[in-house]
Amino acid sequence: MLVSRMKLRGLFFLIMFLFIRCDVSYADIDSSIKFNNITIEDGLSQSTVGNMYQDSRGYIWIGTEDGLNRYNGKEFKHYKNDKYRENSLISNYIRGVTEDTNGIMWIATLEGISRMNLDTDEIRNYSEKEDKGNLSNNNVCNVLATKDNRIFAATEDGLNLYDEKNEKFYRILDKENELPSQYIYSVKEDSRGFIWVSTDEGVVEVDKELNIVNKYEDTVGKADVYTTYDDSKGYVWVCTLDKGLFRINLNNGNVDNYKKTEDEHSISSSNVRDAVLDANGKLWVATNKGISKFDYEKEIFTNYNDEPYEKDSLIDEKTDCLLKDNSGLIWVGTYSGISVFNPNNNFYHFKSKLHDKNSLSGNMVNGIYKDNDKTLWVGTNKNGLNIITKDKIRHLNPKNSKLISDSIQDITGVDNYIFAGTDKGLSIIEKDDSNNFIYNITNYTDKDGLPSNRIRSLFVDSKGYLWIGTNKGLAILDIKSGQVSDITYIFDKMGVDDKNVGAVYEDSNGNYYIGCFLHGGLIKINPHTKEYKLYKNNDDDNDSISNNSIRYITEDLDGNILVGTSHGLNVIDLNTNKFIHYTENDGLINNTVYGILVDEHNDIWMSTNGGISKLSMSQGTFKNFTVGDGLQSNEFNGRSCFNSNDGHLYFGGINGFNIININDIEISVFQPKIIFENFEVNGIEKKDISNMNLNYNENNIKINFFTDDYRNTKITKYYYRLNDEDKWNVTDHNSLVLVNLAPGKYNLEIKTMTQHGVASEVNCVSFNINAPIWLSKYAICVYFLSIIIYVYVSINRVKRMDKLVDIRTGELRKEMEKNEQLFNKVLKLEKSKNNYFVNLSHELRTPLNVLSSINQLINSCLKSDTILTAEKLMYYMDIMNRNCNRLLNLINNLIDYTKIENNNYIVIKQETDIVYLVEETVLDMKDYIEEKGIEVIFDTDIEEKSIQCNKLDIERCIINLVNNATKFTPEGGLIQVLIYDLDDKVKIIVKDNGIGISEENQKIIFDRFHQVVDETSEQKGGSGLGLTITKQLIKLHGGEIYVESEVGVGSEFIIILPVNSEE
Repeated sequence: MLVSRMKLRGLFFLIMFLFIRCDVSYADIDSSIKFNNITIEDGLSQSTVGNMYQDSRGYIWIGTEDGLNRYNGKEFKHYKNDKYRENSLISNYIRGVTEDTNGIMWIATLEGISRMNLDTDEIRNYSEKEDKGNLSNNNVCNVLATKDNRIFAATEDGLNLYDEKNEKFYRILDKENELPSQYIYSVKEDSRGFIWVSTDEGVVEVDKELNIVNKYEDTVGKADVYTTYDDSKGYVWVCTLDKGLFRINLNNGNVDNYKKTEDEHSISSSNVRDAVLDANGKLWVATNKGISKFDYEKEIFTNYNDEPYEKDSLIDEKTDCLLKDNSGLIWVGTYSGISVFNPNNNFYHFKSKLHDKNSLSGNMVNGIYKDNDKTLWVGTNKNGLNIITKDKIRHLNPKNSKLISDSIQDITGVDNYIFAGTDKGLSIIEKDDSNNFIYNITNYTDKDGLPSNRIRSLFVDSKGYLWIGTNKGLAILDIKSGQVSDITYIFDKMGVDDKNVGAVYEDSNGNYYIGCFLHGGLIKINPHTKEYKLYKNNDDDNDSISNNSIRYITEDLDGNILVGTSHGLNVIDLNTNKFIHYTENDGLINNTVYGILVDEHNDIWMSTNGGISKLSMSQGTFKNFTVGDGLQSNEFNGRSCFNSNDGHLYFGGINGFNIININDIEISVFQPKIIFENFEVNGIEKKDISNMNLNYNENNIKINFFTDDYRNTKITKYYYRLNDEDKWNVTDHNSLVLVNLAPGKYNLEIKTMTQHGVASEVNCVSFNINAPIWLSKYAICVYFLSIIIYVYVSINRVKRMDKLVDIRTGELRKEMEKNEQLFNKVLKLEKSKNNYFVNLSHELRTPLNVLSSINQLINSCLKSDTILTAEKLMYYMDIMNRNCNRLLNLINNLIDYTKIENNNYIVIKQETDIVYLVEETVLDMKDYIEEKGIEVIFDTDIEEKSIQCNKLDIERCIINLVNNATKFTPEGGLIQVLIYDLDDKVKIIVKDNGIGISEENQKIIFDRFHQVVDETSEQKGGSGLGLTITKQLIKLHGGEIYVESEVGVGSEFIIILPVNSEE
């Protein structure tokens, strides 16, 4: 056990804390309201604020001793006297301001009254001078515009009424008319329409007919009355400078007087300057010693004064005027500026006070825990622990205890144990059951197994283990045995280099979540399945976690896991492992989520770097709270929060901590409005552009606007859209600039939303930008007609051009095709020619080699005296003769082809029996053919036929064709030579059943240098000129020759010769 461990280590000791008693409850420790102060540094023209007013537009008007200020929450506009401008205020010393039912502003000054028309910026001044309005006195202390639009002026010399018809003031009441004094401080109207006139020697009540009905001489008497206030509850409050505050009951005439006494619940001073009723029914009173809040039921005052060392306290104790604006904020005019506060203080605030030992030891609160005895443990950054019970605050630090450090980073507990994580290790505080103020403390450091002494987060799980997150890893402490286990290996296992543990949590299903503080993401551990999972942000996956910096982890009442990150709240869908994000764009007040607490209604409360947000999961809406609602600050600290499960939530920050009673939170239902301040068209200011027709070049428009919600104006967001866009755009500026707008109609809509989630009504402005004359409807018609004509003419022209182009393109295409054919033909011819010369060289070389060989043989025989027989000699002579004839025939072919090509070949024709000529030629070749195993047949349908021809040329052609057939007819084949009489023509057919000729080769078989060879057969030899010469000779005879063939079947060469042909 921890106690035994402490005894073994010698660290058991007793500490009794008995500090100064503080006989106050939680709520009384510090429940002060928060003031937002506005000074000359913020734009106020001068610090002494004597009067304030909110007009019907929403502006706050502030009168000072050096000018009038108009405030819209973001900026001031100053109105002052300028002796060089007629249209300026009559004086800079402003004593009062109001607005009549027509929206005209009336300004009371030390030197008269100014009337201001905001629509025209026209200012009319009134003073004692006859031509200036005939005021009874220029020192106008106050001006009143009644419900029936009568204008009263309270002056140093009586009460004046404005004559609208003559545009002049005249005195109606003074001392001679039974006023207590000529010097009138103030004139006010009550809820009945009666007029109350405050003088330096008493107050009088005047009815609607301006008859004095009561002087209150026996009660208020000769008091120096500064002003009055009707609270709409049946009371008129009379503020005096010397006799305190009087309350007059209008129903029974009873008068009560409240003065400053020794009682702490009395008014702060008897010098009372103003009063106003807040939305909660509490009366606020301005005095020269701060402000006081009056509780009608308890009949007591709570006083608020300036605290020089508190930036959010009243700015000055000398207060002069009060204003409740449309949203319920109270404005306090002082001698040092303005203090604005929200009387709905929703949050109790605990903080350290200078020289007050009964307050927190320090304001930087890093951890909060409430134990089973309802003792509150508050850890601070440099000031140790605060132990707060209902009636005491005790401080625990290393100087008065064994606490390991005074820099507390996190705090939690279970049963009688309190665990304080510090920057130097862990301190475990065990409470003694017999005495709540006796504690046993033991400490753990890295020497005891912690990964590091700098502890960031603590969590006690359901199994009795304390999870200790440090800046260098994670450890588990067995609370019973005191054994520490370092489990930092988890990060290495998951490949995470960020071992700075920002949060640890165990969900209701027993799964553990570990949040890495810097950039490591979220680790989930299922102890049942031993499954580990890492969640990290993926910019390409909108369903991934929004940010890898994890600050807090918890779950809601439905078991949804809630993860606070540096970029909003994440809710894990456990079924899909997808993350739902909530950020500033969704209404979250700030994206840096420090702490998350879930209340009994399953609403989620988040502390951030900009305040506290409350998210309703069922409605998906946010309500936001800031320092103006009573928060210690807008900035909170990480993990500094606690839910006591009794309706109270605790959040710690940089200026103490807050307690939230969720059942006492008052949500403002105030609906703000959007006010268009002015417009600028091309830099020129215009009051309004609604339904205005602007020129085409007046298309750069600036719209200035504001809202009458003055709470947290620095973070006010505006939503706008143009021409009913689907999406609303967001801006935190109170102006929009529309640049280079195209001609057309425009409708701009703008709205805002309070921090409590109440949307304003949409305000809109519509305007039209006219098109230039060259873009008018008539001009567009002319353009359209011109375009049609132009298009028509162009189309016709293009059609004509297309036709010409098509014709020319066709001609060019034909020329290109012809050139391509010629080019291909030339290429083929060149290739054929090359092949021809190769074959020709072979044809020449073969017989020459034979002749050379025989010549060498004969020479060898002669040298060796070898005798050649006659038979041998005849054999060699025959071979030589045949090869010589072959050479001669080849040369003759070349010579004849050259002659034919050059048109030098002469054909001498004579009457010849073509049948006989062909038959004799075939018979001469028969032996040669049959030697190759080929049968040859000659057949004719006539016995004789005489034609005009050159016998040698025709014989040459027949020999070429038969010879060619013999080359390509296999052994056992058949060659037929046939003659048919065609009357004036004769047909000669040389037919074989050889290899045949393809259709492609049939087209080029008669071309020069071309040889048709079967791809599967051997080269048959030849010069390649035989068929070419044959065709040329037949053409010279006026005939024709063509081929019909089928591959694998055979070929037919057909010659058609005329009977008679010209030379």
